[in-house]
Amino acid sequence: MKNTINYFKAKKLLAIILSFMLLVITNGCAKDNTPHDDIDWAFYNERAETLVKAMANDDFDVAAAMFDKAMAQRVGVPGLQDLWLKVNSQADEFINIHKTENIMENGRYRCFITSRHENSGVTLRVVFSKDGFITGLFVEDYPVITDEENSQAIIKNEGFTDFPIIIGEGTDFPLDGILSIPNNVTDKIPAVVIVHGSGSHDMDGTLFANMPYRDIAEYLAANGIAVLRYDKRTFTHGAKMEGHWTVREEVIEDTLLATEILKAHPNIDERRVFIAGHSLGGMLAPRIHAEGGNYAGLILLAGSPRSLLEISREQIIALINDTMEGEEKENALTQFQEMSDMQIRQLMDTPDDIAKNTLAPEWGGVSLYYLKDMHTNPSSDYIPNITAPFLVLQGSNDLQILAGIDFAMYQELLAGRSNATLKLYDGLNHLFMPSTIKSVTEIMDEYAIENKVDIQVLADIVGWIKTH
Repeated sequence: MKNTINYFKAKKLLAIILSFMLLVITNGCAKDNTPHDDIDWAFYNERAETLVKAMANDDFDVAAAMFDKAMAQRVGVPGLQDLWLKVNSQADEFINIHKTENIMENGRYRCFITSRHENSGVTLRVVFSKDGFITGLFVEDYPVITDEENSQAIIKNEGFTDFPIIIGEGTDFPLDGILSIPNNVTDKIPAVVIVHGSGSHDMDGTLFANMPYRDIAEYLAANGIAVLRYDKRTFTHGAKMEGHWTVREEVIEDTLLATEILKAHPNIDERRVFIAGHSLGGMLAPRIHAEGGNYAGLILLAGSPRSLLEISREQIIALINDTMEGEEKENALTQFQEMSDMQIRQLMDTPDDIAKNTLAPEWGGVSLYYLKDMHTNPSSDYIPNITAPFLVLQGSNDLQILAGIDFAMYQELLAGRSNATLKLYDGLNHLFMPSTIKSVTEIMDEYAIENKVDIQVLADIVGWIKTH
């Protein structure tokens, strides 16, 4: 019994770590703004505010007293302390309550309460029973909270100019973006659209003080290549997205709209528009190309030919290896692998109509169909049929996407292709920034250090684009 308990402790620890990792779905549960006039939302919102303020004041006994019996047994004071430690690690100290949103779903009263902290906002999903006891509690998002709502203007930089762009203007999901255009353009130039990793990200890919997508965009634009980056749909519209979306709604549709903008721009050569996908974006780039992107080339940054479930399984195995020893570790690995194989079989056997209407709370609330769709459409199925050139980049110290597995699979898939370039960078992590860590348990601490995308990576991207 001891080994089983320790395994679930390890899985819980992984959930904390993975909330900071770009490959995990962190904003999967969609919110619905449909009003429910017959519900006293003020009562539930007040309860949610009391919960947050109690945790901020270290009154965890007060907060835990709001749980129903199941939550008290399953989470209790220790679980609340772990959750708030996680929040403080990323968002820093609590300042005040920013806003609340509500939905009624499956007989549960859900409050999405966003608090303002020193580094960022934090949105908690608090699920109540009718009588006001807490039956579920999840970290939903770490939104950027500013006093100026989407205030953007044309900004001239050294060597390029940033122009505000709306992706999907006139649709239900318009997104703010920035098109960086090199200055003094005389001939039509190549362009790149940046595709986000998993989770709810702004256009810069902001993670603590790091902004890898801004680093890429500004370097390329200063070196003669236009770049379009934009806020992800789940970042801007998480409050109104329907709950049963897939990567098509999350990523693909908006990437194709952004691509159309680039190809129609008078300063851009429509025959030389490239896609640069990071993490999940790299996994999806071949699929986006095949489903209408028709890019001049594909740049895969820490992507993977494997499915999301396979990668997640590898990350949990790594955590068990890093946190356990001896017989305890062997038992935990055996239990997890058996459970994982069973869950994947069950998922694939689930009819689509049921999968589309069944949420997976442990994955942030996305539907089972999201996972099934990803599992049945890995990029390894698309790559062999794509004749466009590939640039595959990977950091040797990336502990989320593994050089020994994922990069090696790309080498095999692209073997013999004269138009495929693969580069492995010594000592770089998943963000292509310098890394010295040895364990997945250290990832959060490393990401909290302000850094920049390695200059050699940026120079290699520029050089490759200019030769294609």
